Amino acid sequence: MEIKDQMMLTLLLVLGTAQATKQEPGVSDGYQKPKFCGQADCPKYEVVKKYDKFEHRAYEATRWVKTPLERDFFGLGMMKSFRRLFKYITGSNAEEMKINMTVPVAMYVPLTKPPAGNSTMAFFVPHDVEDPPQPTDPDVYLENAPAMSAYVRSFGGYALDPTYSKEAVVLAEELRSLGYEFYDSFYLRCGYNDPFTFFDRHNEVWFIAK
Repeated sequence: MEIKDQMMLTLLLVLGTAQATKQEPGVSDGYQKPKFCGQADCPKYEVVKKYDKFEHRAYEATRWVKTPLERDFFGLGMMKSFRRLFKYITGSNAEEMKINMTVPVAMYVPLTKPPAGNSTMAFFVPHDVEDPPQPTDPDVYLENAPAMSAYVRSFGGYALDPTYSKEAVVLAEELRSLGYEFYDSFYLRCGYNDPFTFFDRHNEVWFIAK
């Protein structure tokens, strides 16, 4: 990746984080969101059970704005996808509405060969946006996700593709050893921090329970 592209991606992430800090912590119904969400809005869930290497969560229905993601060694595809979504939340939509940045930035990662669906990047639509505006970019779209059950493994540090892949393998092996059923043709990788958060970084991999 060229230096100017690295700088652009970093700038976008910083701007997104700055926008997120304008949002008040918590949500109106008294739900106490996790500390790792920071000041940004994030999906609501209940912990069904904690395990040594992961936890089982029950998520409420959610809404996401998504775009295709071309995964490549240099990260150019990730930068392009992030830019499309960032433009949507900063006013490039049918109502020119500005929407607070949320967490996590989620990526759908297919595991089968050929892939079971293409990779995507998604931003969570905040709870206070009841009717999200339609995207104007044909490569950006809204999607509702029903309530779901997920097995989630959390880890810290700066995480790149190999780290997420390794953690997903650990989680899948643990779930299989326990005899749990889950969709193993893909996983979700979720990041919660901007590049300039040096401590207490939080990352996750999810497998959706059957």
